[in-house]
Amino acid sequence: MSGCCKAVFIGSLSLLVLLGFGGVILGEGCFSCHDLLKLGSVVDPAISPDGRWIAYVTVSPPDTSMGERRTNSDIWIVRFDGGSPPRRFAFGPAEESSPRWSPDGRWIAFLSDREGDGKQVYRIRFGGGEAERITGFGAGVHSFSWSPDGGRFALIAPEQLPATVEEERSRGDDEIVVDGEDRFARVWIVDSTTGEGDAVTPESLHVQSLDWSPDGAAIACIVSDRPTSDEMYYRSRLEVIRLIDGDRALLSKNAGGIPRWSPDRRSIAFIYKLEHPEMTIQVPVVAVVDAAGGNLRLLGKRHQGSFRDPRWLPDCKKLVVIEMAGVRGRLVKLSIEDEDVDHLEDMNIPYYGTNSFDVSRDGSRIAWLKGGPQSPPELWSREKGLLGGERKLTGVNDWLEDRTLPTAEVVKWSSRDGTEIEGILYLPPGYSEERRYPAVVAVHGGPMWSWWLGWHGTWHEWAVPLACRGFVVLLPNPRGSLGYGIGFARANFDDFGGGDLEDILAGADFLVDRGYADQSRLGIGGWSYGGYMSSWAVTQTKRFAAAVVGAGVTNLFSFHGTTDITPTFLRSYLRDIAYRRPGAYRKHSAVDFVQNAGTPTLIIHGEEDERVPVGQAYELYRGLRQSGVTTELVVYPREGHAFREIYHQIDLLERIIGWYERHLEN
Repeated sequence: MSGCCKAVFIGSLSLLVLLGFGGVILGEGCFSCHDLLKLGSVVDPAISPDGRWIAYVTVSPPDTSMGERRTNSDIWIVRFDGGSPPRRFAFGPAEESSPRWSPDGRWIAFLSDREGDGKQVYRIRFGGGEAERITGFGAGVHSFSWSPDGGRFALIAPEQLPATVEEERSRGDDEIVVDGEDRFARVWIVDSTTGEGDAVTPESLHVQSLDWSPDGAAIACIVSDRPTSDEMYYRSRLEVIRLIDGDRALLSKNAGGIPRWSPDRRSIAFIYKLEHPEMTIQVPVVAVVDAAGGNLRLLGKRHQGSFRDPRWLPDCKKLVVIEMAGVRGRLVKLSIEDEDVDHLEDMNIPYYGTNSFDVSRDGSRIAWLKGGPQSPPELWSREKGLLGGERKLTGVNDWLEDRTLPTAEVVKWSSRDGTEIEGILYLPPGYSEERRYPAVVAVHGGPMWSWWLGWHGTWHEWAVPLACRGFVVLLPNPRGSLGYGIGFARANFDDFGGGDLEDILAGADFLVDRGYADQSRLGIGGWSYGGYMSSWAVTQTKRFAAAVVGAGVTNLFSFHGTTDITPTFLRSYLRDIAYRRPGAYRKHSAVDFVQNAGTPTLIIHGEEDERVPVGQAYELYRGLRQSGVTTELVVYPREGHAFREIYHQIDLLERIIGWYERHLEN
C-alpha cells in the first residue's frame, strides 16, 4: 500500500514512486500523484449585468493539515478587462457555489452550506458587507434563479422528511422501502429579501432545472414523474408553468439540460434526447420550441459533432453552444434558421461538466473556460471589436508552467472494418523515437462520452501522471462516442464489446506499428464503461499484459437489476430488458468468459457506488481469482461512482501506476 490512506483491499501492491518507467527520475519535474494536493479548478463564470465584472467559483484542494478530505469552493470576482487581479468575494470553510447577479447588479446571490443544514441561498452586496441568509429549507436548495425584476427567487428544493420520520430513524427504526420513499424537488417562488414564499409545483412532480420567462410571468422547467436517476435521465420533459394560476403546459418530451428562454419570450432552447424507432439510444441535440407550444426544431441532427448548453444571443436568431467536434471542445455560434456553425473560441474541456461559459446581456462579451493538454481550464474573457482580444484572467494552476509535462497530439487510425477512429496520444517528457515504450490504452466512460484535447491529470483521467512515469498513453474515441455525429454515437447499438473493442485493438496496433510501443508491454484500463471495456478485453484477447478495471460493469445481467439507471440504460443499447433477453446480456458480459482470461488485472471500486454497484467488482475478482489469473481488488469506503476524498484519489492513482509498472516491465 501507499500508506496515504486506509482502503479495503485484497492482495498487496508495491509502488515505484520515484522512478519513471524508463529509469528517468521525473518526480517533481513533471506531475505526480501527490500533485492532486495542489490542483485547483475554475467553474461557473457569471458576467455582471453591466458587463464589467465576472463572478466565478474556484475549487481548491483540501487543507489536509486541518483534517479536510474533500475540495472546497469559494466565490471570486475579477474585472472583465483584467484590469485588476482576481479577489475572493464569498469564502470560508464551507462550500460557496453558484454565483448569480441580481438584475440591477447590486447583489450576488449564491448557495452555501456554511451553517451545516444543507445548501441555502445567501446574498451579499457587490459593494461589500456580510452575506445574508435568505432561505431555510430543511433539505437544502438544489438551484435558484433571480426573477427579472430582482424581487424574487425561483428555486428548486427537495422535500424534507416529516419530523416523525426523522425521529423514528434517529432511534434506529430506519428500514428502507425500495421505490417507496421518493423525495420530490419542487419549485418555490420566494421573496429575495425574506425568503418567504410558496411552492408552485405539485408534490408529485420532480423538477430538475428551470428558467424565468423574461417578463417574470412563467417558469420553464425540466421535470420528471419520479426523482429516480432512470426517470430523470431518460424520461424527463419540458413544461412551462404559468405563475398566475399554476397552469402547466407540456412543450416537449425527451428534454434535458437547463431550459433557456429567448429574450423576446417567443422560444425556449434546451437539450432534446433524440431517439430512433429501431435504435433506441438517446443522443443529445439542441432543440428550440415555441414558448406557446409547437414548432419543435432539432438542430444538429446531421452535424458531425455534438452540441450542449445553448444560450441565446440578443437577436434571437443564433445560440452560443458548446460543441464537441471530435476531440476538440469549443464555443460556437449556431444559427437556428440554417444550422450554420461559426467558431468562436477553443475550450478544450469535456462535453459533460459544470457551467463553463457566460454571455453578456448585449451579446458582446463572453467569459469561458479554456485549457489544454498541459494546462487545466482557466477563466478567459473576450469582447467584440479590434481591441477585444482574448484575456486570461485566472492562474489557479500556473505552478504547472514550471513543470516539464508530457506532450499530446491528435491521431487517427482505421479499425478492422475501415471505420476511422480518432484519439489523443500522450508522449512522456524526453520521448525518443529510437525507443519503444510501455503503453496504456485508456478507455473513456459512457459509452456516450469522449476524450478531449485538454488536461488529463486527475484521479479519473490518468494520461498525464502515466506519461510522467514513462508511459505512452492512447486515449481512443471508439464507436459509441460523442463528437462524431448521431450515427457514430449509435454505432455500438446491440454490440457492446464488438466494433468498439475492435476500434480499441486497432488503436493498440497503431501504437505498435508506428513504433511508439513495445507490443509485449501494452496495458488497458478505464473507468465505468472504460472499466467494462477493460474487463471485456482481458476475457476476449491476450493482447494486453496488464489491465485496470475502474468501477467497471462486468456482468450486464446482474448490473441491469442493481444499477440506479435500470431499466432504460441497457435496454436502450440491447433492445430489451435482461429478463426477456438474457442470452444477449450474457453474451456481452466479462464474467461469463473469465476462464479465457490471463491478463493481470487490478480492480478498483467505490463501496457506495450506486451507478455501478460494487458487486460487479467482486464478481470479476472472484471469477479471475478462481480461474488462476493474477488479480487484486481495492474497495474504497464512502466513495461512489466519482471519488471525492483526496487521499483515496492519490492512492487510486498510485495503485494504477504501480500496477502497470509491475506488469509492463522489460
